[in-house]
Amino acid sequence: MRLAILAAFALCACAGYTHGNETISYDGGPFGVGTGADAGDAGNDAGTDGGVDGGDGGCTVLALNTVSVVDGCFGNGGTYTGSASVDPATACSAQVITGSGAACTGTATGSHDAFDGGCGGLSPCSSSSLPGTIVCANGIGSCSIVVDGGP
Repeated sequence: MRLAILAAFALCACAGYTHGNETISYDGGPFGVGTGADAGDAGNDAGTDGGVDGGDGGCTVLALNTVSVVDGCFGNGGTYTGSASVDPATACSAQVITGSGAACTGTATGSHDAFDGGCGGLSPCSSSSLPGTIVCANGIGSCSIVVDGGP
């Protein structure tokens, strides 16, 4: 067995394997490995400048008349039935009625309706999305209001 392995190593070491064609051709012309040649500028096929920034991406319409709200700011962590809405026609105004007697108002931005505003006198309050978790500063730390958009 050892002899067979030794013979295989010797055969591999002595074989004259070729590297093949080291010049590869593509639509910009051939280039050689290790030639040091620069293909130059890629040209204008990348298109023109996109122009002036289009600005804010706006918001997405949201109208949830019945949502489950877990209010850790005003409702002692209780679960309530509330509502959530975002209206692009009114500068992306957002409103969450918690069901515990408090309301959150502010603005929403982007396709996920990121919320920025205040809730029941607490400010600032923010969320990365609506529905989602709104976190409010309450003077000594923070509290959260969870708006569940699922069934």
